[in-house]
Amino acid sequence: MPALPPAPVLDAGGGVVLRPVRADDPAELAAVVEQHRDPEVQRFTWIPETYELVNAEAFLANAERGWREGDLATLVVDVDGAYRGTVDLRPEDGAWAELGFGLHPAARGRGVATRAVGALLDWGFDALGLAGVTWRADVENTASLRVARRCGFSVEGRVRGLLLHRGQRVDGVIATLLAGDPRKPVDHPGAVLPPSGP
Repeated sequence: MPALPPAPVLDAGGGVVLRPVRADDPAELAAVVEQHRDPEVQRFTWIPETYELVNAEAFLANAERGWREGDLATLVVDVDGAYRGTVDLRPEDGAWAELGFGLHPAARGRGVATRAVGALLDWGFDALGLAGVTWRADVENTASLRVARRCGFSVEGRVRGLLLHRGQRVDGVIATLLAGDPRKPVDHPGAVLPPSGP
């Protein structure tokens, strides 16, 4: 796995900027705690059910570590000067990466995630020379699915038991975006996932 370049600052437009984390900023730490205590974040992620300052400190420290060690490229979604979530790429062998993203409740429903993910993908394909990116999530996480599709991801399908959530296997959706794919909203039957079952 190649080394990561220095963490960039990226203008995603509309007042959205991607930047490195500020692990020692009390306001940023407080916003991370708020984000991860949100019921929707708790529902669709594997973070501790009781999320405290120590968890936020570890989260931001891990983001800094990922850049140093080359296995996680995390940037803060900054909206008008305030922390409003993170986006990340987890590089894999073969010029591939997995996308992750999450927003603070204050930034949802305004196109912030689509702008942020789009800017990170542009950077990943350009600066990292990626051939493709995978995204996966709980099938019930329709808000994240809409963002992925707006950024050009093609849904490959529903996978039974794809994800482990608090000790239980849940169905997941997996989607991909290749370097040469059109970067525009994808509209095909995958918008409504088939039910689980034989």
